[in-house]
Order: sequence, then C-alpha cells, then structure tokens
Amino acid sequence: MLESDTTTPEAQTPALKPPTLNPPNAARRVALNAAGPFVAQLFTKVLMMGYGVAQYRLVDSSRLNGYLLAGIVLLLTGTVAEWGLNTLVSREVAKGRGAEDELAQAATLFSDALVLRLVISLALFVPVGIFIAAYTAFFGLDVDGAWAVAILALSLLPGAFSGSVTALLYAYERMSLPAGIGVVTSALNVGLGVLALLLGWGVPGLAGAALVTTLATAFVFWRILRSSFPGIYLRFSRSAMRFNRGAALCLLSLGWPLMINALLVNLFFRADQFVIQPVAGAEAVTHYGAAYSFLGFVGLITPAVTLALFPRMARHAAQDRPRLFAEYTFALKLLLIISVPIVALTVWLAPLLITILTAGKPDFLPDSAVALQILIFFLPFSFINGLTQYVLIALDKQRLFVKVFALTAAFNLAANLALVPLMGINGAALATIMSEWVLLGPFLVWTGREIGSVPLGRLALKPLLGGVAVGALAWLLWPLERSWNKDWGTFSLYLAAALALVALYGAVLPALKPFNTEELKALRAALKR
Repeated sequence: MLESDTTTPEAQTPALKPPTLNPPNAARRVALNAAGPFVAQLFTKVLMMGYGVAQYRLVDSSRLNGYLLAGIVLLLTGTVAEWGLNTLVSREVAKGRGAEDELAQAATLFSDALVLRLVISLALFVPVGIFIAAYTAFFGLDVDGAWAVAILALSLLPGAFSGSVTALLYAYERMSLPAGIGVVTSALNVGLGVLALLLGWGVPGLAGAALVTTLATAFVFWRILRSSFPGIYLRFSRSAMRFNRGAALCLLSLGWPLMINALLVNLFFRADQFVIQPVAGAEAVTHYGAAYSFLGFVGLITPAVTLALFPRMARHAAQDRPRLFAEYTFALKLLLIISVPIVALTVWLAPLLITILTAGKPDFLPDSAVALQILIFFLPFSFINGLTQYVLIALDKQRLFVKVFALTAAFNLAANLALVPLMGINGAALATIMSEWVLLGPFLVWTGREIGSVPLGRLALKPLLGGVAVGALAWLLWPLERSWNKDWGTFSLYLAAALALVALYGAVLPALKPFNTEELKALRAALKR
C-alpha cells in the first residue's frame, strides 16, 4: 500500500509496526507514473499500426519482408545488448536515493552500465554481419533487406544511451517524461519513414528513418541528462571511458538472467506461430495473429503499473519488507479488479474488435473472434505474473527466473503441439493461458518465502464475484452478441448491452467493498487533481 516518502526510524525497522496507507503525494505520483506511460504507449501503438498499413500500401510485400526481418534482428540483438541493465540501474539507483553519496553512486552505475552496453552492442555487429552474409547467400535476402538489417543494427549504439538515461529517470520516478519523448519520436519516425517511401527509397529508407529517429532521441536524452542530472555527465577522454572490468563482470552476472528471461519470453509468445503454420496453414496464422494483436493493447497495462511501482518496491525490498508486501497486495487487488471488465468486454465485443483490427474483412469471423474470446482469459494471470516478477527483481531474485521461464517456453511449445492439431488456433489460445499458470505457481511460492504468503484467493474473491454477476448478464444477453452485425438497430442494442455489463460491474463491486479504509484513502489521493 502506498505510503509517504518520508523514512522514519520505525520504517527502517519493519517489525515495529504494520505499514499504513498514507499520504496523497506518493499515491498520486504512482497513479500519474502509471497513467502517463500507458496513454503514451497506447497512442504510439495505434500510430505504429497506421504506419504498418502505410508500409504495406507503399512497398511491395515481398520487399517489405526484408524490413520485417531487420526488425526481428533488432529486437533480439537489442535484448542482448540491453542485458537487463535498465532494470538493474533503476533498482540500484532507487535503493540509493537519500544516501549521502547518492549522486556519486548513480553516476558510477550509469557510466559502468552505459560503457558495458556500448561494448556489447559493438560486439554484436560481428554476428549481425555473419547473419546478413548467410541469409543473403542461402535464404535469398535481397540487397535492400541486407542494408535494412545493417542500418537498424547501428541504432543499438544511440539506443544504449537513451535506455541508460531512461533507467535513471525511472529510478527517480519520472516515467512520464520518457513516455512523452517516445510519442514524439514515434511520430517523427512515421513522418520520416513515409517521406522516405514517397521519395522511392524503399526498405533502406525505412531503416534509415528509424536510425535518424534513434539518433534524435539520444540527443534529446543527452539534453535531459545535462539538465536533470548535472552531476552525471559524459567525459570522452580515454581515461574516463576506460572499461571497469570488475564492475562489468558484476553487471554481467546480475543482468544475464534478465536478458535470458527476455529472450525466453519472446520465444514463449512466438512458439504458437511456428506450430500453427505447418499444422493449420498460413490462413490460420493470419486469423490467430488478428486475435493476438489485440493483446498488445491490454498488455500495456502491466508494464505501466509495475514500472511506476518498481522504484518504491526496490527501496522497500531493502528497507521495509512489510510495506513492500502491503503495496504489492494492494496493486494485485487493483489489477484483478481492472481485469474483470476488460475480460468481459473483450468476450462481448470480440467480433467488433476483430472487424476493426482487420478493416472489416469478413473471412476473419468467427474464427479470430472465438480465439480472442479464449485468449483474453490469460489477462488476470498475466497481471499477477507481471507484477510478481518485478517484486522478485526488487528482491534481487532474478536468478530464479531462468529455469522457470525455460520450463514455461518448453511447456508452451508442447501444449501447442498437443492442442493445435485438435482445436486449431483455439488450442493455441488455450496453451497461452495454461503457460501463465505454469509461471504462477513458482512466482507465488518464491514471493511467499521472501515477504509472506500471498492471499491470492482473498484478493481475487470479490472481483471474481463481480465477474460472475457480469457473466450471468452476458449469458442472458448472448443472442445480441451473435447478431451484432445484422442491422443498425441490433448493433445499437449490442453496444448498449456492453455498457450495461460495465454498469453492472460498477454497481456490484462497491457493494462487495473490496477496499479497506486505508486503501480507499490511497485511491482518493491518487485520483485528486
């Protein structure tokens, strides 16, 4: 539960008294730090979807494949180059806030992490070069695609600097600033990319636009570093940039589980694509992709909340674990409460959502809509796992993740191999939900060992009861869902029924009294202007 930033002698001795929920400034700051990035990322995602449509209209799809491949290469190499260092810098700087040598610690950690990221990025140019040569020789990568991969790989260097400054801003709970910069630079990327296509520069022009945008972003973050962190600055002398081997080895050791986990998560969420293609065909992949693309929107919620809370969780993990437990369980409760109407509305509005996402193409219905109605039930478990993962990182338990993420990735692949032949893309959707269950058990056990048993049943009971009430009404109104697109009158009733589901949940939930007095105070403080 959210407390003030004032550290008292009692707060430094966790066993003296239970944590309380106070005061407004902390709750409001967390709310703004969650809401700002969420809105910014939502806008950016919509913008990039439009950019994707423009690319398909202005570039031949066979040539665009080279740019899409370059994007995948950048995703993987960027994950390796980042090495979990953003999270580590945010955690350690947040822990050191208030110390006498706070700025010196932050400056040293920032410099060591940045130099390490630059070294890793430079080292990755070798495998990227080998990849370009092999893919060109054996898999038909054209010249434009090869240039796109090479140009995007260069963006690892300015991206390393931008990411390092972002980590500092996160440590000082200034999440809205990098989120706002992300919106502006995404718009710049789209503008430059469309201009490049109109000028006939093709796929290399798209990659060049992305590189220019990354350089511009790095320049903006350099200005922010100079103005917001005057004690942290870059010296480009040979002595200042000397590689600190001891610090590098320590950061490599601490960060590699986070890097491996990020790679495994990418595999975890992409394994179904490789199974659906040979088993159910290319059309099924397209239908499943339409359903899965919606999850990219609701998936923005967990990072927004966890990153807003992470600096506080890092400090509490070192100083006040009872308070960490209180804030963690309160955030879990909020996320579970939020998940219920999202699940209900997604199930109800799935045909409409798929119609919007596919620009009205009728062949995506009902298959994509049914898959989405199944997929969305992964959300409550994803919320729990996403938040719990960052609690464990705050507790410096990231080394535990590697085996469980590897197990989950293997389970996801096995479940897809078993279920897709039987159920098609609906089997892939079910495998995604079950994979979240595999993660859930170990996460809750490890968290319970560190900060106390998580009362998940109690936290989920009242949101679940509200969901049962909404589900009962949806069952009664289900004939409207099946005929939503027949005529305008039925369509209006269909949307009115969706509002009725939300209104029912809004009426039932307060009657169940899910929040105690202290939690209500925190919510009111967070919602104050």
